[in-house]
Amino acid sequence: MAFNATALNAYIKRTYDPKFIDNSISQMSDQVLSTITKKTDGEGGEDFTWLADVDDVDGGSPDFTVAQGSATNNASTAGSKFRSDWFPYSEVAQLTSDIIGRTRNKDGAWQQAVDTAMRKKMRAIAHNNAVVLQGYGWGEISKIQSLSGATFVPNPRSDITKFVKGMPLVFSSALNSAGLRSSTIVYVTKVSYTVGAELVTCSANPPGATANGDWCFRAGARQDSATPARLVPVGLGAFFPNQNSGQDLTDATITTLLTVDRTANSRLYGTFIDATGGGSVLSALIDGCQEALTVGNAKLLRCFCSKATYAGVAKDLNNGVAYYDNPQAKTIGTRELTIYSSDKQKATLEVSRVTNDNQIWGFAPEDVIAKSIGGFPHLDSEDGLQMARQSAAAGYEIRWFQQYIYQFANPAGGLRIQLV
Repeated sequence: MAFNATALNAYIKRTYDPKFIDNSISQMSDQVLSTITKKTDGEGGEDFTWLADVDDVDGGSPDFTVAQGSATNNASTAGSKFRSDWFPYSEVAQLTSDIIGRTRNKDGAWQQAVDTAMRKKMRAIAHNNAVVLQGYGWGEISKIQSLSGATFVPNPRSDITKFVKGMPLVFSSALNSAGLRSSTIVYVTKVSYTVGAELVTCSANPPGATANGDWCFRAGARQDSATPARLVPVGLGAFFPNQNSGQDLTDATITTLLTVDRTANSRLYGTFIDATGGGSVLSALIDGCQEALTVGNAKLLRCFCSKATYAGVAKDLNNGVAYYDNPQAKTIGTRELTIYSSDKQKATLEVSRVTNDNQIWGFAPEDVIAKSIGGFPHLDSEDGLQMARQSAAAGYEIRWFQQYIYQFANPAGGLRIQLV
């Protein structure tokens, strides 16, 4: 079939139906993102709210008069009500006139070009959603170090997996208490993922007074203000903060999150384990999982760590465990690490591509929900126009779009183990 606008739109509509998109995104997603629950039944027109019930009220007494007085003086509430706006995100797949010209008259060739462009953008959207899921809601990617010209190293280095070629970046001296160094955007042109040689190369020198220790953000996701409004959903970083002295709890946007004052009940911060003093990661996992499963009332905890952290745990297990069910003695490492709290409660540890070496996350899959208005993501044809548009004489573009938030239904059942 020769290329033309009608054939292009028909192919996109036939191939990229919502079910195909959902399945493709799931396969491309980081393990943390693929684990959470997805609901595409969000209603627009107003903010999304949900209740998190972590407040029990105990006023009982052998004396009825005391019990009655306790009930009167300690009014029960339905729960803590979180309120979040919906956040948009867009991506654009482009077919240049050069690609169209080279494939126009070759059956199937232009369709392969379309599929290549679309797969790249689906992977990019899945990557963004995974990074945002682990963030504080400011569009942050990483702090930077070893800045030299147009290159820098992420801090920590293990954040290198959050950078992808083509990513638009801006910089600020603070996560959420200073304006941008400049509104000028630089783009990632090269990424070295090699351990020990991690490096991000940009299209130009980071602008203004950008310095070591600055934060870099996805352009368009961080407001240029010393008191910015959030432009992306709040993720694991803010919901399960670092509770060590002088860390996240000094930030008023953490202690009061999405209109909820969390200082009244620490369970609204989730379970926190400080393992920065060293020691066994396995011991920290046992302590954290016991707390989140018993006190937080999570049913099944899924924990996620970096590849380096997981490798360390596997090596520790190899040194301390005899594998009797391994007659050939040719298997090393651990296929699945399970931590038990009781016969009915357990946790597992898995690798996440975009989790750095500084912490381990844990939650029950049903307690963290990606809520969206329509597909997460979907092809943008809300205005009734064609899916593939000739935005310029240079070629065609296919637009992706999503409006979404991350809902944390049971904060008490979440876990953060701080390793560094």
